[in-house]
Amino acid sequence: MLSAATAVLVVATVSFPAYGQFEPDIKNADGRHDPNIVSAGGHIAPPPGTYVVEEGDTLWDLSDMFFSDSFAWPILWSFNPQVTNPHWIYPSDLIYLRLRTKPKSDREVIFAKSRYSNAPRLSEVLARFQGFVTERKYRSSGEIAYSREAKDMLSKFDETYVKFRIPKRIQPGEIYTVYRPSRQVKNPVTGKNMGWIVQHLGFVRVTGVNNKKFITTVIQDSYEEIKRGDRITKQVWKNEKVGPVENKVSQWSRILESFRGLNEMGEHDYVIIDKGFKQKVKRGNRFIIRWRGDGMRVVSPDARKDLPWEQIGEIMVIEPFENTSLGIVVQSIQEIHKGTVLEMVGGY
Repeated sequence: MLSAATAVLVVATVSFPAYGQFEPDIKNADGRHDPNIVSAGGHIAPPPGTYVVEEGDTLWDLSDMFFSDSFAWPILWSFNPQVTNPHWIYPSDLIYLRLRTKPKSDREVIFAKSRYSNAPRLSEVLARFQGFVTERKYRSSGEIAYSREAKDMLSKFDETYVKFRIPKRIQPGEIYTVYRPSRQVKNPVTGKNMGWIVQHLGFVRVTGVNNKKFITTVIQDSYEEIKRGDRITKQVWKNEKVGPVENKVSQWSRILESFRGLNEMGEHDYVIIDKGFKQKVKRGNRFIIRWRGDGMRVVSPDARKDLPWEQIGEIMVIEPFENTSLGIVVQSIQEIHKGTVLEMVGGY
């Protein structure tokens, strides 16, 4: 009897699915009344941006699968702080494929006082010395008058004969910079000659000072061809790291010239300022770039003088001279021009 009952049970369990296959429920043929959950063992999709570890998976393989770069596995590991050992991940572990951020219930808006910030910009720059010599240094420079070389363009290890129009005490072994003047820098207010934008060409070493009119030099290094008529002055540095230094005085200044010869300038441009070490300007001092007016329209001088000064950038001094300084624009939020007003604030 037990076996029969068992047999009957088997027949019953087999017949029901078969009946269901050949006699579908016409009322629910489109599936609109299907249950939301078919069974407790059904597949549940992982959250977006995640992956469920399967047997044999490694972070190395997953990085190759999702990032096309196996060597990106440390990045994938950084997304998953719950994985304490990157060599061991286990089946059914949930791996996040991107950095998780804490959701915010409401948007946050932070209002700044102005985008024209008054805070110092603590920049440190590796300044390549751009060519500028003061008018006094230009007048006291020597000139390559002749050479024993049978060629017009001179270069490394060639010998030159230099003449100084103003007598100077020169010692053998001294190093001088070779430069070529390109254009003069004038004060836009007074019209006074302030100096020259120059092109650095190389260095010479003094080898002989016995001749009464000429000294003998040898070219130690050259960046470009050197010609008769090029000038020499005391050696200037080429590269030096410059950091910010607190201003000791307060004063106003102006931009005299840019090295690119353009009227409009921006970040990383080199400029000449009309204040130098005689006005207590030091390397690393910072000038605030000031502006006032209307961003779209031309404002008359009378109306402009009543508008507030805005801070639109900052210039760091790379090298101060007597009455001028070489600076680099480390920040600007709009174009600046020759004649732009600068402010050196004490304690800044």
